[in-house]
Amino acid sequence: MQVEEIQIERKETTIRILLSLFFWVIMEVVKTVLGILVFFELLFALINKRAPSNQVRRFANRALSYHYRILRYLTYNELNRPFPFSDFPPQVEPPVSMHERREDGI
Repeated sequence: MQVEEIQIERKETTIRILLSLFFWVIMEVVKTVLGILVFFELLFALINKRAPSNQVRRFANRALSYHYRILRYLTYNELNRPFPFSDFPPQVEPPVSMHERREDGI
């Protein structure tokens, strides 16, 4: 299978570089928020002996999806610019229900 190589204009590359720097900063902020959120969820589970609320888990899942979309854009695996230049991405996978039993029984 032959892959056709497409030339990219310098102006387009310059814009992509500037946007990539912008999204790299946003990605680092999202990563920090996710780290804080993980710490909060673990602390919450330790203190309350139950999983965090659905709203917190959905927020974390949407943040993960956004982080994933930014990485795809930065690595040229997606041409569409991430939010705020497009709609906020849908969840890649829905959060698991906390009422389901795990297969390993733990």
